[in-house]
Amino acid sequence: MSDKLFKIRRLAGLMLLAGAFVAPAVHAEASPAFTPAQQAQIGQLAESYFTAHPDKMGEIMGTYLANHPEFLIAASESLHQRQQIAQQQAYVQLALQYQSDLLSENSPSVGPKNARAAVVMFFDYQCAWCSKMAPVIEQVMKANPDTRFVFKEFPIFASRWPASGLAARVGEQIWLNKGGQAYVAWHNAMYATGKVEDELADQDIITLAQPYLTAQQIAAVKEQHDNGPVHDALLINRGLAQHMGFTGTPAFVVMPQTMNPDVKQISVIPGSTSQDMLLMAIQKAKG
Repeated sequence: MSDKLFKIRRLAGLMLLAGAFVAPAVHAEASPAFTPAQQAQIGQLAESYFTAHPDKMGEIMGTYLANHPEFLIAASESLHQRQQIAQQQAYVQLALQYQSDLLSENSPSVGPKNARAAVVMFFDYQCAWCSKMAPVIEQVMKANPDTRFVFKEFPIFASRWPASGLAARVGEQIWLNKGGQAYVAWHNAMYATGKVEDELADQDIITLAQPYLTAQQIAAVKEQHDNGPVHDALLINRGLAQHMGFTGTPAFVVMPQTMNPDVKQISVIPGSTSQDMLLMAIQKAKG
């Protein structure tokens, strides 16, 4: 008999015991538990029964689980937890593999270049959840001036709402022309409009860009859809997001900037999160 079959039969035996042998006594709170010897004997009887009547195993198990659905719920929750752990482990390994791309100095960023920890964000200006996270990120940045914050423009809604792509291109151009502080000011101003999911208009973007770019530069960004450094930067971001397995925004990677960091110091959050979670991830990354 295989070990798997033996375990199934023992499980069925226990179900038979719980569902049939002790059913009349379920309301007797003071009923004594079976002794180890009695449990062993019942297990042997159950095994013998199912060996002689293998067709009854499914029936007994089905009846027991129908009467005790909490076991199915617990099994489902346990499976979900294991899947989440496995997914997080896979994300962490991908973060290690693409560390240099995630922390690239070519991406918009603020904070010390030699900071112990970095927060990498993938976002879209038309994403409602990104908009909700924007003030949270502002507070996290203020509380962690010793941390580097890296911004990955990832306009996933550009095919549906063209303003998403324009905003991403303008942001990258502001970074190239004016640097990190100007970029963050623009970034925060964009989300401060509260306009997401097709509410953002081209004119909103142009108006907010005017303190940082000339009319000629803005016009050039509007025209350059498929070439130039801004286009290349967005293409790199999209490829990196795909490598990381990010299919939506926002998404966060919080990790040390040292080479070959401890996997226990890396956090990957593929979705919206809380300020407390980000702060804990930063502290973990700092070590």
